[in-house]
Amino acid sequence: MPAPKNIEKREIVVDNIELRSEGEGEQRFVEGLGIVYDKEVELWDGYFEKIHPEAFTRCLKSGEEIKSYFNHDPDFVLSTTRSKPALELYNTTEGLRFRSPIPPTSYGNDLIINLERKNVRGASFSFFVEDDVITVDEKGRYHRHIIKGEIFEVGPVTNPAYSSAKVGVRSKEEMFKEAETRCRHPVPESESIETININKSEQRKKLLTIHGGI
Repeated sequence: MPAPKNIEKREIVVDNIELRSEGEGEQRFVEGLGIVYDKEVELWDGYFEKIHPEAFTRCLKSGEEIKSYFNHDPDFVLSTTRSKPALELYNTTEGLRFRSPIPPTSYGNDLIINLERKNVRGASFSFFVEDDVITVDEKGRYHRHIIKGEIFEVGPVTNPAYSSAKVGVRSKEEMFKEAETRCRHPVPESESIETININKSEQRKKLLTIHGGI
């Protein structure tokens, strides 16, 4: 399936990226938390974002192929959800965890060494947002809540930096401009982003209509 235009990338610092071995041939795996749910993160000064725990549920159930790269680099592909052995993805209360087999390639061996030495301590993912809500608070700060999206890639990274403006093809200026356009009319406190429930489609539709929708 061709990738949509507005692919975004995020990177997080985690302490649980681990190297595992399994089976007689000692297949090596890298695993850890790839996406954090329900935790607001400041991407830039005055722009915050968090991801709903059910945001990628439909995507994970769809059977669409998701890949695992090292450092977001397609030349360093580790696995996919259709490879043998396959990339494993599963939701937890904290976020989306991934478990990727490491191929017996030169970059795979390099990754193993760096995992053993704890040089790799972060994770990244690339995604497309299908449904979100943006609000502005009394201090003029924007808050984006991602409700539904599609994951394309998740994997380990060497130098994670969630707030370093690594948003893929979407620029900081573009995202601020979109937020400003969609937040010209403030949302009443009773209809704030905290009240959103992904199973309440009518409430979500109302909020999106207020902000201009996408």
